[in-house]
Amino acid sequence: MKILHVAPSIERAYGGPTQSLAGYISASRSAGADVDVAAPFSSHNEIEALQQAGAGRVETFKGYGSGSSAASPALVKWVRESARMYDAVHVHGLFNFISTFAARAAVAAGSPLIVRPFGTLSRYTFSHRRSGLKRTWFEKLERPNLIRAAAVHFTTVTEREEAEWHGLDLGARAHVVPPPFIPAAEVQSTAPKDRMPTVLFLGRFHPVKNLEMLIEAWSTVSREIPNARLEIAGEGSAAYTEKLKRRAFAAAPHGRVVFPGFLSGVAKASALAAASVLVLPSLHENFGMVVIEAIAAGVPVVVSQHVQLRDFVGANDLGVVASDSADSLGAGIVSALRDSMLQERVRRTGRELVERTYSPIVIGKQLEAMYLSAMQRPNRQ
Repeated sequence: MKILHVAPSIERAYGGPTQSLAGYISASRSAGADVDVAAPFSSHNEIEALQQAGAGRVETFKGYGSGSSAASPALVKWVRESARMYDAVHVHGLFNFISTFAARAAVAAGSPLIVRPFGTLSRYTFSHRRSGLKRTWFEKLERPNLIRAAAVHFTTVTEREEAEWHGLDLGARAHVVPPPFIPAAEVQSTAPKDRMPTVLFLGRFHPVKNLEMLIEAWSTVSREIPNARLEIAGEGSAAYTEKLKRRAFAAAPHGRVVFPGFLSGVAKASALAAASVLVLPSLHENFGMVVIEAIAAGVPVVVSQHVQLRDFVGANDLGVVASDSADSLGAGIVSALRDSMLQERVRRTGRELVERTYSPIVIGKQLEAMYLSAMQRPNRQ
């Protein structure tokens, strides 16, 4: 089986959807598939990360623009000419020129198309920022692609259910395959967790992450646990990052909130090893790979009810699911920091629970089933 993954970006700084690509490659390889990748050109470090995960060829192309406005005519042309070399073409993302037109090219070439929407089919997506443009784009471009696709790849049952309001009649073409957990470098913290309780956020800086509410909630945490420290690690636009820093300084002028920047590799593993609790207060979170990474590192989590891993957290008693208020979020963080039984339970059982559910071997079997289904189900015309 030979699979082509098409991604609008392979920059891990863009967050979980991009970071999970390496995991899907590794899981595909565990199921015996040969995997190539087509994407806009990135740094050699990002390309090497995909090759280390098991990608055979990483074809990169000149791109123009950034974000949803990024385009790469050369990439789309290559997909149109090369798609028939593959048993299936797995396109990641919606609402960007690269993913949209690469999907159309795969259909035109007659290669089975799998589309992974990144959670963008939810009502939340269509009600925030440029909603009119999104609706027009969807009706003119994305709906035809999704109707013709041989399979649509969701990462959670909730994501699949959130897409039903579009009336796409996906039926057996809808598959739920979560991102696999790929162990990072093993790092032992040198900071005693009982001396300075540390709450960690890891992710991109974007309003959907609800960092404003996290900073507001920090006053509750500081009042109850004065020596607690909040690390907000990640990056975003310069203007938005500066806005968050000003808000954080106003809320905690004595340096209990710090911004260490974007962390990856050993630096990210070190931050998780030193953390007492990981927090993810998102307004909408299609999966939340960082939640899995934290639990595997033995760190309890505090998540909003909009993080779709909330059921995994709740069912296994791995942290706190907070409601939509700064008071609830702050109380959840305080509770997790003070709950020594929770800390010990996650430290002992977290890694095993994650590997049992999200290992590349487990996810590889699910990917294989999806690919075989797509290969037996030609694209609709």
